[in-house]
Amino acid sequence: MQFVEGFFIWVDRTMFSKVQKKIFAVVVAGLLGLAPCLHASLLMQGQIIPATPYDGRMSTAGVLTIQATLHEAQTMEALFGRAKAFRYQSDAAGDDRWQTPEETESRWAGDCEDKAVWLYAQLKKNGYEGVRLVIGRQNASSRSLHAWVTLNNSDGSFFVLDPTAQKRVWNSNDFLDGSYRPLYSFDGSNRYRHDA
Repeated sequence: MQFVEGFFIWVDRTMFSKVQKKIFAVVVAGLLGLAPCLHASLLMQGQIIPATPYDGRMSTAGVLTIQATLHEAQTMEALFGRAKAFRYQSDAAGDDRWQTPEETESRWAGDCEDKAVWLYAQLKKNGYEGVRLVIGRQNASSRSLHAWVTLNNSDGSFFVLDPTAQKRVWNSNDFLDGSYRPLYSFDGSNRYRHDA
């Protein structure tokens, strides 16, 4: 698997166009039987950028200062179930303020960003690495933006956690290529822009 990952990193650093790189990666991954997993991980690589259009909202919600712990205390599934249980409540018209995780928990309600921020914070606080808060499109035909969380485990497994729209945690093999297209993401250290 390390050879395959190294190969795709080499492809990413070549002079191929972005479209050629994606086509090449999907074709080779398909031949190797790795298409769903590699598609998801390639999609989440992104380009490191100094800022996103959502930095102000992330700051207000406390996302930029969340401290990670050293061990996993609660399971990913348990944390997801709790975020899923929050009642969905849209922001007031014209007000797109992101709640802090504490506000979402005390209100036991929030919109997609609020639920995703809460879940992101809890995963980080429970010691999970490879966690990203993601803003993008839930599917190719979506007109509005959506927020969710991804988790890339050290064993190479990749999960999409959307407590607003999913009933369970999804492994990368569980969703179609046109679903969950990231535009921006944040992992606690870096901000990324994605070609969704």
